[in-house]
Amino acid sequence: MTTKYIIATLTLFTSIAQAQTSSSTPSPAPSATTFESSGRVETKMFVPEDLMKGSLHRVGDQAENDGLLNTYFLYSGDDAFEVTTGIALRTRIRELYAIDKLRAMSQSDEFAKAMANAGRQKVQSVVGLVEDPFGTIKRVPLGASRFFGRVGEGLKGGRSQGEGNVVQSITGISKAKTTLAVKLGVSPYSYNQELQHQLTINARAIAGGGLVVSAATAAVGGAAGDVISVLNVNQTLQQTLVNSTPDDLRILDRKKLFALGVRREDADALLMHPWYSPWTETILVDALSNIGVDPTAFLAQACQALTEQDAIYFERLAQILARYHATKAKLRAIHVESRAVCARDTNGTVVFPLSCDYAIWSEHAAGRVAELRALTQGQDDTTGLALWVDGKVSPRVEQELKNLKIDLATGVLDQR
Repeated sequence: MTTKYIIATLTLFTSIAQAQTSSSTPSPAPSATTFESSGRVETKMFVPEDLMKGSLHRVGDQAENDGLLNTYFLYSGDDAFEVTTGIALRTRIRELYAIDKLRAMSQSDEFAKAMANAGRQKVQSVVGLVEDPFGTIKRVPLGASRFFGRVGEGLKGGRSQGEGNVVQSITGISKAKTTLAVKLGVSPYSYNQELQHQLTINARAIAGGGLVVSAATAAVGGAAGDVISVLNVNQTLQQTLVNSTPDDLRILDRKKLFALGVRREDADALLMHPWYSPWTETILVDALSNIGVDPTAFLAQACQALTEQDAIYFERLAQILARYHATKAKLRAIHVESRAVCARDTNGTVVFPLSCDYAIWSEHAAGRVAELRALTQGQDDTTGLALWVDGKVSPRVEQELKNLKIDLATGVLDQR
């Protein structure tokens, strides 16, 4: 069997947990001397049954948990893939089916006629153009040294990989591409190169040649959802994402950031960042705007992202804080404690957002909690600590946090 790998890892919390060894602040000892260990977990604990298999894929019965994130084993035909986080798993499955439908569209007689109408030669299928159906994802070193290293100017640019170019925008291809992608349940700004290729050639046929997309061309749906429904955004923002160009979205985002007191250079650092797609940065900025406090410290941390998954991690953190603000207590400040994003509410509670699949009570987790408790102790305006998580935690974590009088909420973005 040919084995290819895609590793989509959100490493922030794990990385900062390891930073405790270099902290000058003494940490209280954990409440127990034994810890939970990383290892295999049952996939069915995290993945709905109807997402486990389909006509083009199968998900392995067990996943590998590293203490926070799950790595799932995804099989399609003769290929096997490792996909880290449940969010990435759903994305890869949707993209797999979208690519299959797009390939079928580009091989149809209707496509050939549309390309002829557009004054273009027939696009021939190139076998092996991109062998990996999930596309080529750039690999970068992982860990604290990577994540907290300096982001060189060479990594920064005005557009993310999936945005297309000026010619596409002028000819209407960009709009057709967005409409087609949403219909297929995927993001038009995906970093999946094969998906981008297939979206672009079909969008050309639609925009320039009048290719009609049939009703059969629809998202995989089911437990995987579609790209819009899984974004945790309201109807108004959904319409903005679908109907706006990347430039329109950046103008909107910049105005929102300015209204929050963010300086132009700090706003541009996010909006021109290569790993934040127009949708990701718009969702993140909208969440911060809904909170309504200066997010400069948050943005400084978010701009250290060096992968697409890092960007999604910070998008989720912003959404978690916005959910807390809307449903629990109003937030009055967002800041960073020992490289961890946190916020203080009007009651004096310091809340730490965490995006993960399944957190266990590992030695790193215990030490990290102890460190964060020590940082907030002795502060007169601190009345308590809270941890808000978008995934799940082990029963041991629940008990340890209860013993420490830390308020815990899980699955917070599932509550609509």
